[in-house]
Amino acid sequence: MGFNGMYPETGGDYAFLRRAYGHLVAFLFAWTELLVIRTGSIAAVSYLFSGYACALLGVDKAMMRPLAIGIGMLLGAINVMGLNVGRKLQNTLSLTKVAAILLLISGAAVVGHGNVCHLTGLPQEAPSLNLVSSFLLALIPILWTYGGWQESVFVAGETKNAGKTLPFALTGVVFVVSSLYILANAVFLYLIPPDRLVNSTEIAADVLKLLYGGVSSKILEVLVVISAIGSINAMLIIGSRITYAMAHDVPLFKVFASESSDSKAPVRALGLNVAGACIFILLGTFERLLFFTGIAVWLFFALVVASVFVFRIRNPAIRRPFVVPLYPWLPACFIFVCVSLCLNTLWIYPRESLLGLALVASGIPVFCLSQYLVRKGILKQDGPKL
Repeated sequence: MGFNGMYPETGGDYAFLRRAYGHLVAFLFAWTELLVIRTGSIAAVSYLFSGYACALLGVDKAMMRPLAIGIGMLLGAINVMGLNVGRKLQNTLSLTKVAAILLLISGAAVVGHGNVCHLTGLPQEAPSLNLVSSFLLALIPILWTYGGWQESVFVAGETKNAGKTLPFALTGVVFVVSSLYILANAVFLYLIPPDRLVNSTEIAADVLKLLYGGVSSKILEVLVVISAIGSINAMLIIGSRITYAMAHDVPLFKVFASESSDSKAPVRALGLNVAGACIFILLGTFERLLFFTGIAVWLFFALVVASVFVFRIRNPAIRRPFVVPLYPWLPACFIFVCVSLCLNTLWIYPRESLLGLALVASGIPVFCLSQYLVRKGILKQDGPKL
């Protein structure tokens, strides 16, 4: 759950996309991570952090944006001091996050102020197009909360026996995170009726007040805030490293390839990620940011998994240390879900989705410009040729 090594390399998704579809698609992934996915997600969690921080401190909601911007800048400054500092902070925050969730779950079992009927009395509706669309729309924020499990692929190059270790780590993390989140949501429903739950803006804070009262709930609100800080810190660590590696590969971004002589931290890449997140915070609310980044996330997820089919067709005889189980049905189902989420989000939130897709496409002229300047000898290609 924390980091215990060097900054992750931009392997993983980037490498799969480059091998399967070429340099342009891989660059668009890194470009979108910088402009939409990573910075937008940092902004979204920062906004979430500021909402709970306002409740904890008892300050006006008008302070949400300043607090969201402030936490991003603070964590960026901390990570400038080097990976060792950021890693220790991340491991501490991750353990605190798990402790907070376990404390919430155990508190519901001990206090017992809820009603099991809340879990069984949910409204039943006949299947319809609107119901399916609403379900797919609800999956965007739900699956977003589970995000991050795939980030370990970025450290595959530094993992011993990655062919065996990574599948086990990915499966284990998905199981642990899913179990914790499902139990936590069961506690929410157990304690608060569904009709009240829908209208709650800070669900965890409301649940904690029911369990522990005023003073104790404030202590646990601190843990909720800490968990959000942990997520922001993790995304900054990985996001800055992706930007740093892209800057080495694409001469146009070489200015962001520098690192601190003392801490070896990618200072300018960190600053760029923080600046991008701050812009998103100023532009939109948490909900808009979530769906704004969602369509780009699931688009590239679909492309990465589709690369399994590309490699099977292109290199049928190559040795594979890990074979996808239930092929081709499992990856096909995943791609179907990804495409369904993208199309449904485009339908419900056309403005935010089209803006997100436009930012993805905006990387094409940047890619072409970089190639042109290298061919003309204006820029020097240090990394692999585009």
